Amino acid sequence: MSALKRNQIAVLVTVLLTLASRNLISQQDVIRTGTGIGVERVRLAVSSFRATPDAAALMRIFDETLWNDLDYAGILELASRSFYPLSLPARPADLKLEEWSGPPVNAQMVVLGNASQVGNQVVIEGWLVDPRNATQPVVLGKRYAEEVNERSVRQAAHKFADEIIFRLGGGVPGIAESKIAFVRRASPRVKEIWMMDYDGASAEQITHLNTLSLTPAISVDGTQIAFTTYLNDNPEIMIYSLLTRKPFPFSNRRGLNTTPTWSPDGSQIAFTSSVTGDPEIYVADVQGKNIKRLTAVRGVDISPAWNPKTGAQIAFVSDRGGSPKIYMMDQDGANVTPLVTDGVQALDPDWSPNGRLIAFTWSKDGEHNVYIMDVATHEVVQLTRDSRRNEHPSWAPDNRHIAFTSNRTGVAQVWTMLADGSRQRQLTFQGENTEPVWSSK
Repeated sequence: MSALKRNQIAVLVTVLLTLASRNLISQQDVIRTGTGIGVERVRLAVSSFRATPDAAALMRIFDETLWNDLDYAGILELASRSFYPLSLPARPADLKLEEWSGPPVNAQMVVLGNASQVGNQVVIEGWLVDPRNATQPVVLGKRYAEEVNERSVRQAAHKFADEIIFRLGGGVPGIAESKIAFVRRASPRVKEIWMMDYDGASAEQITHLNTLSLTPAISVDGTQIAFTTYLNDNPEIMIYSLLTRKPFPFSNRRGLNTTPTWSPDGSQIAFTSSVTGDPEIYVADVQGKNIKRLTAVRGVDISPAWNPKTGAQIAFVSDRGGSPKIYMMDQDGANVTPLVTDGVQALDPDWSPNGRLIAFTWSKDGEHNVYIMDVATHEVVQLTRDSRRNEHPSWAPDNRHIAFTSNRTGVAQVWTMLADGSRQRQLTFQGENTEPVWSSK
């Protein structure tokens, strides 16, 4: 090979590496600015809570839950417990600051506490302490009095984790107390709506309609859930109270009624109806009245998703260009613009809570994967890959996590991940579970 040829190849390789590096940096910027993931993490030591013998078993559950909540927050670096001093503190006065702030722990913050059983309650005291501040080390102190059972103790751990994350995460609330609704297949012709804690625990069946129930959407205040039901042998929208487990009245039109989504203020629902013979997107109040048509183009318009930050835009799926792709319009139906038009299909749009990003399913190169797009720049970042079919993304309220469906295990299950695609973990294991949707709180 001539020297000229070698030089040309070297230049080409350098250009390609430079372009790849710039693309990686650009994608990292989308994630960092859009989600807050990627900023410097606080190094946190999480001491086991000192418990009286009668509370010891439940506190092991508390310790494990608290650790997992903080570890999965995406903004903290948890110091290994193998570095901790042998004598664990039960109260801030017990803490020898230099043992925790110096090597090998090198903690910027320390979590500690104690628990005891008092009558029919478990009393838990917890603190967040800055070991580098000798004059005012206590950042947070909380006391919980809970029923003596595993679920109550887990909820106390979730509450304390969210308090810590709120203070160390720039004032963004944690998600440990949030819920995820999803669809579970009961038989070939029956799917029901279920709900679980954000970590997959305490799964509970919500509907018992013995028919197909699909496309769940949780109201902003978390008290209602809208979904598509075939209870009357026709796809219709039903709104269910999560408090009474009874339906609210909703006026459905003839034909298809499906994919409901709530407005940010909870006063309206956008959905698809084929009342005119063509599936179009409409907006109505929560009783299905005062209806307004938003789209009027031949083809299927479906899966509306409201911008939760401004309420001023709605993303949706349309095949007006030949195959399903993602578009955006104003909340009154004006100014329709394409967002994702490449690939075979683009489906399941879901806005991030800050209104900057849209997560979606993209079918391209023979695969279905979850992506996020910066709405302003149209920069796209792929989050899942090489793991069969991944779809139905749903943002967590902290803007840092995404739930989605994946059949990588052979059966469709609900998974979650950080919004940069890392820390992917399976939440459901029994049966077939799809269409996760994260609560707003």
